[in-house]
Amino acid sequence: MLQFIVSGTNSAEIIDTAKAALKNACQWIRLDVSLLPISEQDNTIDIIRQSCKEYDAILTVENDVEAVKRLKLDGLHLTNPSISAVDARKDMGEEPIIGVTINNSSEVPFVPRAAVDYIEIDKNVDDVKVQSEIVEQMKSSGRDEPVIAHFGFIPTLSMLRASGVNGVSLDSSNTEAVELKDLIIKLELLAEERINSL
Repeated sequence: MLQFIVSGTNSAEIIDTAKAALKNACQWIRLDVSLLPISEQDNTIDIIRQSCKEYDAILTVENDVEAVKRLKLDGLHLTNPSISAVDARKDMGEEPIIGVTINNSSEVPFVPRAAVDYIEIDKNVDDVKVQSEIVEQMKSSGRDEPVIAHFGFIPTLSMLRASGVNGVSLDSSNTEAVELKDLIIKLELLAEERINSL
């Protein structure tokens, strides 16, 4: 799983960045349009939604339940702890994807199982050891939701192996879209290794 997080203050740049990622084989765009004027947000999301549809890619937005419902998006990612995943699930229904960001293993028990489809380890937690501790905490708690790590750079295959995560989220501000192909290959190799080890 690779999420490319696209944000910014310029609608045209956000759209161009998302389209470039899709052209470079990215299958999941995560949008944060909170810095755009409200009058531009829906149009920006809708243009990218159409591009994602062309590439059969997933489109989720950050912290905006109403946008998911209004624009019929694939899902929601919650970075804002004041927004309840349980309430979002009740409001949006069962179909949309919901992901949440956590910072450490002590938060795992408080992530509502019935409401959340995957968990992201915050970008401030760039220690592979801490990431692996969170993954182990998930397993020991009997949880099977995918875990992704938010990196500020392209991680190596050895880092992905050591962390135990299922995927990666990357900020577009730190990553060129053309670099995504390399990471996608690494994630495919990692998935193949895990399948072969079963």
